[in-house]
Amino acid sequence: MKKAVAIGAMALALSLAVLLILPAFVDLGRFKGTYLPLVEDTLHRNVDVDKVSLRLIPAPSIRLSNLKISDSPTFPQNTFFNARQVILRLELWALLRGRFEVTEFVLDQPVINLVKQPDGTFNYSDIAGTKIPAHKRRDLRRSPSPAKPQEPSPIPLVVPRRLSIKNGQLNLEGNGQKPVRISGIDLSLEEFSNGQPFPYRASFNFPGLKTISVEGRLDYREERATIELKESRLKVHDLVLPVQGTVSSLSTAPRVNLVLANDQVDASPIFNILSVFGLAPHDTEASGPMGLRLTLAGPSHGLVTQVEGRFQDVRIHGKRALKGSLSGDMSLRLPLGSASAVAQRLRGEGKLTARDGELTNVDLIKKIQRVTGLMGFSPDERREVTSFKNLAAEFTIGNGLVDFTRIYLVNPQLEFTGSGTMTLERPELNLNLEARLSAQASTRAGRGRASNLFKDSQGRVVVPLKITGPVENPSVNLDSKKMTQSGMTRSLEKSLGSFFKQMFRR
Repeated sequence: MKKAVAIGAMALALSLAVLLILPAFVDLGRFKGTYLPLVEDTLHRNVDVDKVSLRLIPAPSIRLSNLKISDSPTFPQNTFFNARQVILRLELWALLRGRFEVTEFVLDQPVINLVKQPDGTFNYSDIAGTKIPAHKRRDLRRSPSPAKPQEPSPIPLVVPRRLSIKNGQLNLEGNGQKPVRISGIDLSLEEFSNGQPFPYRASFNFPGLKTISVEGRLDYREERATIELKESRLKVHDLVLPVQGTVSSLSTAPRVNLVLANDQVDASPIFNILSVFGLAPHDTEASGPMGLRLTLAGPSHGLVTQVEGRFQDVRIHGKRALKGSLSGDMSLRLPLGSASAVAQRLRGEGKLTARDGELTNVDLIKKIQRVTGLMGFSPDERREVTSFKNLAAEFTIGNGLVDFTRIYLVNPQLEFTGSGTMTLERPELNLNLEARLSAQASTRAGRGRASNLFKDSQGRVVVPLKITGPVENPSVNLDSKKMTQSGMTRSLEKSLGSFFKQMFRR
């Protein structure tokens, strides 16, 4: 028994001695002097490392502290990449034989600074356009030959099968654009392989959104410089979307072609996400089923996002516009990376219908109910005037404007038809509408001369209106152009216009 204990103690002491003494016999200068020049020659960038150390506990690893890669000569004051620590986990038995076989590559707190140049390319374009020669790829993977005969024999390097990024950060800057910071980047690649799909998971934090994550399997094809996403899904807020597509031309300028689509998703997280990018009002609430298809395509310096939505009786409540049950289709197209504002870059079209709802613009409601009250409408009828059975709109989007080619609203008391525009930034209206009162409301409006001028061939009062100004508090007036066309004299038009201005004053 005592003999066994003694043998165990000796084995433990020997193991501790190996762990303490072995790092002193490993020439890390050879590692630094052999591989970093290869990296610099390949990237055409200066590479700097504070310290290279070897650890055997809890597992053999080489650690590079404060790794920095300089930017291109165009941005001499900028650091393109830096990491607090780079860890290369090693195969123990290979290390004991004097060889470095990397089993895992870890980037701890890396920071990448991307800057868009005036010609539209980014500050990595010189790296992306440089393809590693075949003989250097063999050097990095197998047995690099020393540059000079007097240098020590090279150390073999094996491409790791596991790669990970921990708490990374990506900073994006462009001409005239507000800088974007994407933080909390985590990436995990398991069993990395060329030609065989392998699992991955990535997540990051985007300003205004919760953590965004995507996971599934990747199929990497080195000969085609392409990654294909398989069995992948994206999750942001409560939205989960399957993802498929490719990232190609990895050895030059990466090109993206991704599709995210689901025919049955809840509208609530969709509107929350759109509001972050200024594509939907922040105070809009939505719920109910809708179909969504999102594509991200183009070269890395000129990506275009296309969003197609199909609403299927989505309950919507916009605090400055309307609430009701929404159906129809809408398509939006947004080029990314331009210096111009989102509102100017956005393009789209749509055909939407809301039913069984009401207007929610408090100021406009008060103005409409004030006038209908003077016309003899009861309180219940005045409430009906600001509700609708159907509200339809057809529109296009471009150059910072929503162009309504058709607006139609109907309720028991009247119908609105017309067209017009709304600006996207600081929304302002410029609408031409005709309010056609019901037969009952037309009778109640009176039989005077002015009233007769507003009546159509069926005896219904039709009032042409001009709505202008900010969405929160628009001005409503008679449309003078339409009034002149109807044969109204200027004096009568002026008196009626003064009446409407008094009733619909801001």
